Amino acid sequence: MRLQLDDDDPRRILKRLLTAGASRGSRAKTIQSVYYDTAAGKLLGAGYCLRTRSQGGKRVQHIAAASPTSVLRMPRNWTKPLADGVPSKDSIAGTPLVDILAGRALAKLMPVFSADIHRRRCVIEREGARIVAILDTGAISVGQAAERICELRLEIVAGPFVVLFDVARELGQVFPATLSLRSHGEKGFRLLHPQPGCAVGERHGDMQAEMRTLDAIDGICRNCAAALLDDLALLRADGDHNVLHQVRIGLRRLRAILSFCRPVLGPEGADLPARLRHLAQFLGRAREFDVFCDRMLVPLRRDNPGALGVDALLEAFEVKRREVRDEVLAHVRSPEMLAFGLWLLERLGELMRSEPSTSKQTRLRESTWADFAKARLGRRLAAFLKASRHLQSCATDEQHDIRIEAKKLRYATEAFQTIVGEHRGRQLVSKLQSLQDLLGELNDCATGHTLLLDYARDRAREGNAGLELFAAGLAAAACSPNRSEILARAVATRDELVAIVRSLPGKR
Repeated sequence: MRLQLDDDDPRRILKRLLTAGASRGSRAKTIQSVYYDTAAGKLLGAGYCLRTRSQGGKRVQHIAAASPTSVLRMPRNWTKPLADGVPSKDSIAGTPLVDILAGRALAKLMPVFSADIHRRRCVIEREGARIVAILDTGAISVGQAAERICELRLEIVAGPFVVLFDVARELGQVFPATLSLRSHGEKGFRLLHPQPGCAVGERHGDMQAEMRTLDAIDGICRNCAAALLDDLALLRADGDHNVLHQVRIGLRRLRAILSFCRPVLGPEGADLPARLRHLAQFLGRAREFDVFCDRMLVPLRRDNPGALGVDALLEAFEVKRREVRDEVLAHVRSPEMLAFGLWLLERLGELMRSEPSTSKQTRLRESTWADFAKARLGRRLAAFLKASRHLQSCATDEQHDIRIEAKKLRYATEAFQTIVGEHRGRQLVSKLQSLQDLLGELNDCATGHTLLLDYARDRAREGNAGLELFAAGLAAAACSPNRSEILARAVATRDELVAIVRSLPGKR
């Protein structure tokens, strides 16, 4: 695991590590790594990372998965000394890159970014565990862009994993830090190819249809957790409301994956979705005010210039939005967020290492992930279509439940869409998202009405609030949707989804 540190003074950090019980570290070493790919991103597309590392007079080539496919296990890698300092046909022999870089592809390799790192190392021994603490400071450079690096990487080489998390929690009390799973290579490629909000869309070189179901789930959960921790760090840094939305998506995505994979994971992970949901609900309050102010009150003022009380109404809700957002940021910037991240990784690691409790669970874990995902996705889609048959006429709370289930299915389908084919997978995701968005319009309006009603009650108790109450009524009318039209569009989208599901392999 990696702790991203606010303090970038290595001597002060090392002093604090010694206070925490670390051995006196070695001298700083300067390491320069150069990462290679083709202009078309052939290696990254295949899920691999190729870099050369120079340290002193030695040059070494490293090949590994571009994104590790486990929450805690290190990915497989291939390392070779380099005679002339650049990758060659001989240096990639015996690795997966032989086929990927066949023909003229090898000649198209070029440096795409570099990392210049000063590394210091020390050891923490505690309760029978041996932990190597590696302090890296420096920068990753991609053209004119650069990202500062100041991170403490903790690697357990012997002993129980629980000690690793205990040490990380203790260090988190010593200096401000955020948790990350991203390697320098991952950070460089994300800087090279910015792709916000695509945690489960990342490719893996060893993520094959025939791999064990549990290994595939481990990899997907690792990606979801890594993206969630990235977004939490961004939210902590600048508090942007779009990042807040991405954090909530990350929480919901991970919950959806855990729910989808419950038959494989068993009851041991029952506490995970509940805590993720709790944090999402806490953050959701700020999101509600963002949506209400930006999508409803701002257009209301624009479309009704000079309307009495509207400016005061918007200002009142802007004040409340800032208050709620300040509460969220205070929580995100507190040590509790590091504790949450460590808890999440620890629980996911325990879950992936847990023993199956039934013979069915054993069979599912050892089956191929393609077989499991096809069967599970088919059953979930069938259950969803059955539950949404009377979408237009069912009660409001049932429509809300259908929206939530569409959202869960969308996130699960994003993660497993390759099993039904890229084209069909994208179609499924598109229709589920459209259905979610349409029903979400109704939910946003219902939330807006609740906020306005609470506001109107508070102002009425205070007295002398005629203009504000008038503006609240105007806003309530403006955010009253044409339910019949929206539901008709939702039903049409569901019918299109039915046609796509029936066209999937094995369906009639």
